[in-house]
Amino acid sequence: MMYLLLAWLLAPLAWLRLILGRRPGKLERILLIQTAKIGDYICTTPLIRTLKNCYPDASLTLLVHPVVEPLARHQPGVDRVLTLPDGTVKGLLGRLAFYRLLRQGRFDTTICISPNQAFLLMPFLAGIPRRAAIFPNFGGRSYRLARPFLSHAESHRQGRMTVETGMALLNQLGCNGPIPAKEIAAAPGAEERVAPLLAGLENRYLVGVGVSSGNKLKELGEKQLVALITGLLNLADDLTVVLVGSVADQRKAAALAETLNQSRVLDVTGRISLADLSVLVGRLEAYVGVDSGITYLADACGVPVVDIMGPADAEDQRPVGPKAIVLKPDLPCSPCSHAFLAPYDCMFGTRACVVEADMQPAVAAAASILRRRSANGAGYI
Repeated sequence: MMYLLLAWLLAPLAWLRLILGRRPGKLERILLIQTAKIGDYICTTPLIRTLKNCYPDASLTLLVHPVVEPLARHQPGVDRVLTLPDGTVKGLLGRLAFYRLLRQGRFDTTICISPNQAFLLMPFLAGIPRRAAIFPNFGGRSYRLARPFLSHAESHRQGRMTVETGMALLNQLGCNGPIPAKEIAAAPGAEERVAPLLAGLENRYLVGVGVSSGNKLKELGEKQLVALITGLLNLADDLTVVLVGSVADQRKAAALAETLNQSRVLDVTGRISLADLSVLVGRLEAYVGVDSGITYLADACGVPVVDIMGPADAEDQRPVGPKAIVLKPDLPCSPCSHAFLAPYDCMFGTRACVVEADMQPAVAAAASILRRRSANGAGYI
């Protein structure tokens, strides 16, 4: 609230700068602010494509979370990628650094998809002529008091997907039309780096399984993962389960492989960079995981996914591919995790929507989207 009060005190000078400075005019230098993590970033890529199609001659800069930068660096239509420490602005020094970033970029438009107080206030103080932002459906007085510092705003509401809210915001900026598909590009040379990991598996079904989640509230336990992988392996003798995760997941994945004692489990956790991962994911017949970043990466690659939603709100965000299957728990406390209100701990301390989840529906869903690879390409598992 202190920084909001300071913004109001400085508002007369900022308004004077805007009156005497640049007029809005045509969008030429755009900064799109999306500092959430992998899944949210991937769900924002239709907005990136919409902006580039609408303003092909404009320079488009992304401000993203550092963990997302390897993906954003190769995003089609993007001219420049910037990051902030921890993906956010902290304290006075952080706000000053963000202010300098805005001034040095000479942006005429900022579009904030990850609303917080600093991202709403600083573009106004920096003299950005056009300042657009999504307003969260979970927000207090500070958001309402920051609203006058924006030139365009779109409120998110329950029952509308966040990408639809983002498109409604872009409509205010003159961008119309249907929502494009999610879009991710791999780093140059990714095919050559991924190929050795899949050597000898050309004639096998490859089904990916997400080992973990960035938000541990959503993460499957070892019991669920063992049941899930065992069920998938029982679907067909020519099926290999690919364990997907980061370096931090290697110990967990190794324990799973040892417990299963299966030659048909391929552990690639930590062996493929995020910038290359879309190549591996694109080779999968299906991907099964909780509602996290790699599930949305698979969806962006056109791979059929089984999304175990757990605490996540499917009305806010979910895979939308034609063969995507979304599994929601039947519990009165779910969903409790929303696009703009995402807890990291269970309010009851049980995580029942995840750790008590039966994996058989996920196995059955995977079976329903897997086609058996045979000599003539016919048949089903």
